[in-house]
Amino acid sequence: MEDLMAKAKPTDVTGRIREQMIAENQDAMTDRANEMSMATAQAKIQLETEVIDATVPNRQTVIVDEVVTVGVESDVEIRVVQDIENMTLGAGNNYNFKAGQKYKVSKHVANHLKEKGYLAGVI
Repeated sequence: MEDLMAKAKPTDVTGRIREQMIAENQDAMTDRANEMSMATAQAKIQLETEVIDATVPNRQTVIVDEVVTVGVESDVEIRVVQDIENMTLGAGNNYNFKAGQKYKVSKHVANHLKEKGYLAGVI
């Protein structure tokens, strides 16, 4: 970081204090940058692996670590190509979808999204 800036003149008190503070906080700034990059990587992994159960509309979102199917063939896993907010399908059935996130939905919802061109694929 110091390479990008010229060294402060001896008469520049503010510049010298700034350089001193940057040097003192360099480790903290590096640690914080590493934390942010790890958090970003973890968010990408969660986006790829977590499945959100949206089979019942208008309820609190439940994140499912593993999909367990118990004789129900009417639900499918999907991903949408773009964010969808407040989609209504039928009376009182509202859905929100985030692009790239896996969702477990009924075949009816998946077919509707496919017809509209929002479906990235049925997994």
